Amino acid sequence: MLDMIRSDSSQVVNESIPQIYTKATEMRQIYRKIDKLEAFVKMIGNSVAGLEERVTKAETDLGAFPSTFKKILHTISMPSFLNKSSSSRQQQTLYEPPVLFKTEDYFPCLNEAPH
Repeated sequence: MLDMIRSDSSQVVNESIPQIYTKATEMRQIYRKIDKLEAFVKMIGNSVAGLEERVTKAETDLGAFPSTFKKILHTISMPSFLNKSSSSRQQQTLYEPPVLFKTEDYFPCLNEAPH
């Protein structure tokens, strides 16, 4: 009985512990990848939130009309004094495109061609 316990103990020490250590090392690498992915998702969330704020501000500043109203408004001739004020307002508001991320910066393997 004592020999059987010793053999089981040596098997655990010689075989199972190295396997557990190897798996734990693999899991650390997976955890790092998960952490990077979580950071990437958070960055995208912040980017989307910023874009949503800009869209909301643009809609507030410029007005958000359905396309049918826009077509009707464009066909109506407006007095010249109204056109001048709207054109000066458009000149004051300059469009600045947002800085967008590139997926390739975060996932370099996507740049590689398939083999």
